[in-house]
Order: sequence, then C-alpha cells, then structure tokens
Amino acid sequence: MRRGFKAAAERHAADLRKAVDCSEYETIDLPRVARYLQVAVLAADKVLGSLEPLQTLHKEQEGAFSAATFVFHGRTLVVYNPIDLNGCYITPVEAKRDGRTRSNIAHECSHLILGHQVRGVQKIAGHSFFTCNVEQEAEANWLAACMLLPRRLLLAAAYRGDTDDEIARNQRVTKEMAAFRMNTSGVRMQAARARASRSR
Repeated sequence: MRRGFKAAAERHAADLRKAVDCSEYETIDLPRVARYLQVAVLAADKVLGSLEPLQTLHKEQEGAFSAATFVFHGRTLVVYNPIDLNGCYITPVEAKRDGRTRSNIAHECSHLILGHQVRGVQKIAGHSFFTCNVEQEAEANWLAACMLLPRRLLLAAAYRGDTDDEIARNQRVTKEMAAFRMNTSGVRMQAARARASRSR
C-alpha cells in the first residue's frame, strides 16, 4: 500500500461515519452507507434470476466470487454472493448480520470511496469477473476493516477486555476480521499500558 494510506483510511472511515450519522462506537449500518454512496446492494441471485449459476461456481471453486460492483444504465450496483462458504443460501435478512457478507459489501463500497477502476476480466469456470489490481484490493480491504471496526470502537473494546469473538458478535463481523483489526491497530497493547500506568 502507498505510504500514508493506513492513516488516511482511518480518517476516511471516520469521515464516512460522520456523513451517515453513525458514531465510532456503534455497528455501522451498511444500507445507510450504500444510500449515501448512491448505490444499490443486491444478492447475485436477484440479478441472475437463479441460484443455479452461483451453486455451480461454488462447486467449481469455493469462495471464487464474493461481491462485485457494476454500473448498469447509469446505476451503480454492489452485487454480493448469497452462497456462503458451506454452500448454504444466506437470506437478505441474514445477510445484514452475516460477517462475511458485510465485509464483502464494505469492501466494494471502499473501492467506490477510493475511486478505484476496474483493471481486467478474469474467467473462472466459464464465468467472467472484473478484477482490480493487487494494491487496490489491499487498500479496499484495509478501508473496509476501518469502516467496520474503527479504532475508537476497538480501543473501547480493549479497555473492556472484550475477546475477538465478542467483538465479532457485537459488531457483526467475522472473528478473523476482529482479530485482524485488534492485532494491527495495537489497541490491546495501548489499553494494557494505560492500565499499567494507572496501577503504579
């Protein structure tokens, strides 16, 4: 990632939360983010008219398609895969709580916020996918993580002594996402140092 991007992503995420009237201590409402960005979020089966192509793709290569952004007749669509890694269907109601789906949608929104452009087309099992370059994918991953789990929220969780499981459950993200943010942000160490200095 380009120099200074990680700090800039924290600021981008904080600015976005202000814009959608969401504090840095609450679970972000992704439908509100989508409305702010003027994008529609749809399950891929609604676009394709069937689950069959998604089920076929899952059998060919598990996890090959998570989400993508398209511009169709001037309308921007974020399309996510409603088939989870176990091959089960995620209903629209469940998608709002599912950590992996929320991460995928936040990732696509991050591409839009950062102004990333489609770089190429990849084919998997006869299906074509638009791809971004590696650096853009890393940037979108990082911004999405900051959006879902801002530093102040993480610091409050660290002071409470919340586990990664508790953070994941409370914020509707995956345990892997919670662990990643807690480890890379250094908030647990910061909280431990603060407690140590108070106890002296």
